[in-house]
Amino acid sequence: MMKASNVILGMAAMSMLGSCAMMMAKPTTYTFKHNAVAADPSAMGTAAVMADSAGMSKTTLTLSGLTPGKAYIAHYHAFGPDSSTNPCASNGPVTVGFPNFTADAAGSATVMLSADMTKIAGDMGAYINVHYASDPSVVPVCAAIKMTKG
Repeated sequence: MMKASNVILGMAAMSMLGSCAMMMAKPTTYTFKHNAVAADPSAMGTAAVMADSAGMSKTTLTLSGLTPGKAYIAHYHAFGPDSSTNPCASNGPVTVGFPNFTADAAGSATVMLSADMTKIAGDMGAYINVHYASDPSVVPVCAAIKMTKG
């Protein structure tokens, strides 16, 4: 009797673990492109975006080629009035900001954001750009998250 209940408990546990694994989504990864500016000419990176079942999005930026020791800011932007086939050039409003960060001695940085999905859903999260904290007009890299409106 004890062996039968252990087998049943084991099967139930395996079933529950399998269900949890299916609920966990894989992140979608977007590649940052260098903008046509002289700032950080080797800057590159990725944005891994994942939604959870609670209506939150989790985004991890992994960047390299930044200026060592320099402070940066990053934001999600909605499509702007100049949108075309390049969301990064559309000058859209900020919808949610990442925590400020500083590149390490090798010029690398990883920054994470957890935000309500409504802040990036639809046309709200059309692109992510990384700015110099000291001069937000300098945008070394941008990642298009959505390519067209609607």
